[in-house]
Amino acid sequence: MTLRAVDCHMHIFGDQTAYPFAEPRSYTVPPAGVDAYWKAVAGTDIARVVVVQPSAYATDNRCTLDALDAFGDAARGVAVLDPDSIGDTELAALHARRVRGVRVNLRSVRAAAAPVDAVLPKLDRLLCGSDWHIQVFCDPGVLADLVAIQPKLRVPLVLDHFGAIDPLGPDRHVADMRRLVEGGAWVKLSGSYRISTGPDGAGVADLARTIRDMAPDHMVWASDWPHTPKHSGATTNRDTVLQYQSLDTAGLYHAVADWFPDADVRQQILQDNPARLYGWST
Repeated sequence: MTLRAVDCHMHIFGDQTAYPFAEPRSYTVPPAGVDAYWKAVAGTDIARVVVVQPSAYATDNRCTLDALDAFGDAARGVAVLDPDSIGDTELAALHARRVRGVRVNLRSVRAAAAPVDAVLPKLDRLLCGSDWHIQVFCDPGVLADLVAIQPKLRVPLVLDHFGAIDPLGPDRHVADMRRLVEGGAWVKLSGSYRISTGPDGAGVADLARTIRDMAPDHMVWASDWPHTPKHSGATTNRDTVLQYQSLDTAGLYHAVADWFPDADVRQQILQDNPARLYGWST
């Protein structure tokens, strides 16, 4: 069977005249479109994508939704929503455009971040009964807070970017992730360059294998294209355009074969698990 790999976390940025960034925001970047994405992953088995709403657009999901239309059924989406200003009609419209999750970013926009016990229960009430999930990007110290609140939630949690765990950091963060996985959470093996120097960084492969051992059915892979620039997380109105990090996106994909030499394991991570999470037939 031909592998139909899924890139479970990437972003699309449009021209600011059509898709203005939020004010304030953490960064300003140039356009990065659908054609550029396919060029970046040429030579891989990636056939499907999950377009994740970036923090720079806040709750204006138009660029992400238009990207979903451009990708067609090869895409699913993760939106950013204000639970106090959206209802069933809006959710149904988003679902029809293949959105399947809501992102809560507690790390890239620290100055505007609300505590998890303030925002997650609201989103859970909004999404209860759907096949959506709540995707969380947070500092690893927040994982313990998620452990405390997870039993009260009825929709699954998905952890961005290895849970932001330092591969050489304290064992308690891995223990917190294990508790979350035992409670049904998913983990994205993405952004290895955000937790180390990249997929070959010290401890990254070991962390990936540790997560695989704890969550074989609840882990997926992602490129995090187009690799937004490093920034402080503080909000700003600055229009200074920052360039994307210069990374080999296809190389990030091929690193999975080094982490997991077994082809069946790779199929599980790259195809079968994400098909279940995002609603594709394998």
